[in-house]
Amino acid sequence: MPEKYVRRDGLPILVRHTGRTRLPQDPPALGDGPPIVCLHDAGLQSSVFDGLLASLAPDRGAIAFDLPGHGRSGSLDSLPSIGDMTEMARWVSDWCGAANPILVGHGMGALIALEWATQTSVAGLVLCGSGLALGIEDETIAYMTQVTRGKAPRPFDPARVCKEGGREMMQRAYMEGIKTDPRATLVDLEASRAWSDAFDARASGIDCPVAIVSGAAENEACVARALALADSLSKGSTETVEAAAHFLPLEQPDALAALIRTAAEAA
Repeated sequence: MPEKYVRRDGLPILVRHTGRTRLPQDPPALGDGPPIVCLHDAGLQSSVFDGLLASLAPDRGAIAFDLPGHGRSGSLDSLPSIGDMTEMARWVSDWCGAANPILVGHGMGALIALEWATQTSVAGLVLCGSGLALGIEDETIAYMTQVTRGKAPRPFDPARVCKEGGREMMQRAYMEGIKTDPRATLVDLEASRAWSDAFDARASGIDCPVAIVSGAAENEACVARALALADSLSKGSTETVEAAAHFLPLEQPDALAALIRTAAEAA
C-alpha cells in the first residue's frame, strides 16, 4: 500500500492509503464515495490494516495511520486520552480530505470511532474487537505496568487469534504486538478504561448506522459486551465473521472489507 508521512507541529504521522501515490506534500487521491478511515487498537498500529486496505482497493478510498507513539509515527508517548486520540484522528482525516467518513475501529480504535461520532456527523461505523476495549481489567493494567518496568515479559494471548489461522497467523499477530513500545500500550489501556467507564451509549447522541462485528472465535465475555453495545445504540446491528477472533482485521480482511462496502453503499 502507498504510504506517506504528514507532520503536525513537527511530529511525523505515518499514513497508509489506497489510491494513487502523490507528492509527499499532497493528500492521497481517495476518489468518490464515502472515504474509509481505519483506527487501530491499543498497542498496535496501522499495519494491522494492510490486508484490509489491499482488499478495499481500488474501488474504495481508505486511509489508516499510526497514532503518535505507535508503529512508525513520531513520539515515544501515546496520547493520554481517547479524546486526544480522536482529535488527532480527525486532524489526519481532514488533511487527507476524508470528509464524512465511514470509521472502521478495531479495539481501542472502536472507542475512538464512537467518540468521534459523538462530536460530529459521520457516514457510519464498522467496529470490531470493541468488547475487549470496553472491558479493560485492573489486572491487565497492573501487568502492563510491570512490563514497562522490565519486571515482566511482554504479554501475548494466543486466544485472540483463531486457531484455524495456524502458526503463521499466530506469528503475524505476535509481530504486530511488538512494534509499539509497551509504555504506549499502558497509556492506551488506561485511556480506554477511563473512556469506557464514562461512556453512556444511550445518551451519546450517536445516530449513524453502527455495525458491531465479532469474530466467531472471540472471547465470550468480549462478544457479550459488543452485543450489549449494539443493543444500546439506536442504529446498532451485529455481524459475525467465521475463522476470526480479536485480530479480525488481520485474520479476515476480505470479509471485513465486504461489510465495509455494504456500509458504504448504504451511506
